[in-house]
Amino acid sequence: MLWDSADDSPVLARVLGRLEQLACFDDDLLTGRSLWSDQAYSLFGMDRTQEPVPLRRLATRLFREDADALDALVFTLTERHEGASARVRVIRSDGDVRHVHIAAEPVLTAGALTGLAGVYQDVSAQYRTEVALTASFDRLSAAHAEAELRDRVVRQLQRAIVPDTPALEVAPGLEIAARYRPAAREYRVGGDWYDVLPLPSGRVLVSVGDIAGHGIDAATGMVALRGALRGLAFTGSTPGRLMEWLNEMALRTSGQPTATAVCGLYDPADRTLCWTSAGHLPLLLLREGRALFLKGTHNVLLGALPGASYDETVTRLRPGDTLFLYTDGLIERRHSGLDESLAMLRGPRSDWRPPGRSSRPTG
Repeated sequence: MLWDSADDSPVLARVLGRLEQLACFDDDLLTGRSLWSDQAYSLFGMDRTQEPVPLRRLATRLFREDADALDALVFTLTERHEGASARVRVIRSDGDVRHVHIAAEPVLTAGALTGLAGVYQDVSAQYRTEVALTASFDRLSAAHAEAELRDRVVRQLQRAIVPDTPALEVAPGLEIAARYRPAAREYRVGGDWYDVLPLPSGRVLVSVGDIAGHGIDAATGMVALRGALRGLAFTGSTPGRLMEWLNEMALRTSGQPTATAVCGLYDPADRTLCWTSAGHLPLLLLREGRALFLKGTHNVLLGALPGASYDETVTRLRPGDTLFLYTDGLIERRHSGLDESLAMLRGPRSDWRPPGRSSRPTG
């Protein structure tokens, strides 16, 4: 309850004066006088020696574009006798602009309109915050739209180069199956690749690789290295030599990507696989219900060291063998070590060792 004594300033004005950015006004339509709280003078950039401006004549201190909003407010108050609000821009005497929210009510005496009373609220800080947030949101939206577009284009390119479920070429003496899936939604665009390519010599190129990182740079690096390897394979060179050339290309590719990879040449004539690994995860061989990781030479990953050489390993396969090549997205877990993840992939422990021999690559 507010009790108003005989005072030039209403009690409500004194109460509102304690609230930051709020000022009150009271227009007496019978006498034509207006009363402002001290905060109203400050809001409009006026001193107390100046006459307060009645709400109906406030358009002289507003932007021209805001006059309609003020007219609509006054019409609702004086004609409909209903409370209303509006937001306008006030031009102060010093040229500063304030964004002001006006909330007003009609004063009725015996059903007749005798005055207008209300509150001015300086919402300039809020407006600036809204503008900044809107601009930030617009920038974020534009950046998001651009990123989505780039992401979509790269995914289409990636699928064209490395399909999710490919129609691989028939390779002599082999049954081939492949699946390509992102490990997580945020890594939809990556640098993993696989390839199976029959060559004129009768041998079959088999490769799997993983460019470091994710996103567009990784995908473009993958396209460059995979394409280069396919072309180099037609030279008839050994896997070790192919990896040496691919390493040099990685060092000279834009962005200088680094990658792990496995490159093998399968000869259906004697069922031998000559292969080399550039820091990649071990190949898994399944034979007669048992599983074992193939042991190869620990060679440096692609793009890490100029002039690197890559030792080869020869493994003889048997009818019914399954050779499993994969990338780290299949086995890596946040709360599991690499050895534990590899053990889970292999399943029950096996002491069986497949035959194999290591050799130096030849030209």
